[in-house]
Amino acid sequence: MSRLAAGDLDHGWVLHRRRYRETSLIVEFLTREHGRVAAVARGALRGRSALAGILQPATPVGLALRGRGELMTLTHAEPLAPAPSLVGDRLYCLFYLNELVLRLTAAHDPNPPLIEVYAEALTGLAADTPLEALLRRFEKQLLDALGFGLQLDAEADTDAPLAPDADYHYLVERGPVRAGPASSGVRVQGATLLALAADEPLSTRALVEAKRLMREVLHHHLDGRPLASRALFEAQGRGKP
Repeated sequence: MSRLAAGDLDHGWVLHRRRYRETSLIVEFLTREHGRVAAVARGALRGRSALAGILQPATPVGLALRGRGELMTLTHAEPLAPAPSLVGDRLYCLFYLNELVLRLTAAHDPNPPLIEVYAEALTGLAADTPLEALLRRFEKQLLDALGFGLQLDAEADTDAPLAPDADYHYLVERGPVRAGPASSGVRVQGATLLALAADEPLSTRALVEAKRLMREVLHHHLDGRPLASRALFEAQGRGKP
C-alpha cells in the first residue's frame, strides 16, 4: 500500500480482527469519519505484508477505505503512534472496552464524543490509572456518548436532588428512587451516584456499588447477552470487569 498524505486518512483504532480466507483479515475499526466500520484487509497475512503487524488493537492508525456497503475494503493503513504495551489485566480490560464499543454502537455512525472517551480510556490503560475507576468512568461516559446517559443527580419521581447519605434503588428505565422494603433495582448510595455524575474519584464503597450498577445497566442495553471478555476474565482466574 502506498503512503498517503495525512489529510487523506481517517484516524482510528482496531476493535477486533479475524481471519478471512487464506491471507486476509476482516477488521472492525472505530474511526473518526466513519464511526464503527468493518473492512477487508486483503493480503494482510501474506509474508511480505506489514498489515498484520499494524492492525493491532490499541494502535492508532491512519487508514483509507473504499466502498459503501456493510463490509468495506481497506486500501491503506499506517501506524500514527506506537501501540501501548498492555499486558495482564490491562490487556483484558482493552478487550472489554472494545467489546462494549462493538456491541453497543451502530455501524457507520460517526460519534466524536465517543472517540474522545475511547482515546482517554486507552491513555489510562497505558498509564497507572487504577483499573476499576477507569472502567467505571469509561462505562458511564460511553453511555453518555451513545445517548443512554444515566440520571445521577436527582430522584426519578420527584426530581429532588439526591442526598449523599441516603440509599436509593436504581431502576434502569427510570433512575434512582428512595430505597424501601419492597424496592427493586440496584441499591446504591446517593454519594456514589453524585460522584459518578461529576466524574469524581470513587470511594471503596462507591467502586463496589458503581460496578454493580453499571453491570445491571449494561446488561439491559446488551439485551441480556453475555460478554465474551467477561468469560475471558473468568477463564484466567480474574474477577469480572
